Amino acid sequence: MLKKSFETIISELENEGYSSKILQVNMNGRYTSKDSDWNYKDVPHLNIVHESIQSVQPVVSNSYVGSINLTKLPIFGIEIPIVVVNYEFDEYDQIYYSSFGPFLIVVNTKSKDKPGGVEVESRFAVVNKPLFNFLVPLILKVIKKNNDVLMSEDMPMRCRKADLRAINHDFYNPDKTYSFDFTEEIYRANAYIKEGKSSIKISIDSIINNNKEAVIGEKEGIMSFFTTNKDQKILLWPTTCPHEGAKLNSKCMVNQRILCPWHHRRISHLFEIDKDRNFKIIPSIDYCIEIIDDNTLSISFRNSPEYYNTKPYEVFRANNIG
Repeated sequence: MLKKSFETIISELENEGYSSKILQVNMNGRYTSKDSDWNYKDVPHLNIVHESIQSVQPVVSNSYVGSINLTKLPIFGIEIPIVVVNYEFDEYDQIYYSSFGPFLIVVNTKSKDKPGGVEVESRFAVVNKPLFNFLVPLILKVIKKNNDVLMSEDMPMRCRKADLRAINHDFYNPDKTYSFDFTEEIYRANAYIKEGKSSIKISIDSIINNNKEAVIGEKEGIMSFFTTNKDQKILLWPTTCPHEGAKLNSKCMVNQRILCPWHHRRISHLFEIDKDRNFKIIPSIDYCIEIIDDNTLSISFRNSPEYYNTKPYEVFRANNIG
């Protein structure tokens, strides 16, 4: 498939009599190029994390996505439909293009790892006939404001991944860079423990006596859990979404299940127990729970992202949670 660079697109438009003005924004973060690559290509989070966008994707493929973004302009406060095409030109190098009235908007984002984190360079080109040059400063102002809003919502996702990597977690991707369609498989467990144990033993007493604000098990990550109370039963939940590592807590509860705040993956509790120590283990494709003795619970995480390549979660969901 032919893919043109940012520079080539701008040059060809200028040859057609258009003028261009480029705004460059550089950001540094403590995450990695993989994290920004994933975030830019992550299709499902658009309608969940970003309050100013509602997006419809008529086409999502491995290498590109075409979207109709119902975008609320930050300065004008009105919602307009904007068609955006996004494709990967090179490794950690993406191109977006769109139109807004008489203006063409071409965007290029590049991520480069450096000691302690990453540098992301974003270039926003406003391309138009010279007749409309007087409006370009306003368009650039809107673009800058919109980018600031989007990045303020995206940064916590990228930094969360950095936090999990700091405790020996990692994230599976079958290729060097992410594909757009891969991000839509939200019932995968792409988070895994790179070094360390993927199982833990906890006491049943610690579950029964747990303060709802406290975590059980590890302080953070896949082997960390929290509890809620319902109908005189105590329910045990993971604090980390196995899909891509979103932080989970009781505020994520919707209709008796957790709804992941990044991708709306539905997550059931893993274990429940009442005051008489009658318990129930809830089937999970990601975790295995065993009762070791009267006061010991063993929790193991599958920790095998490749297992999900055959999409076994589709059968599991049909049989267990609808």
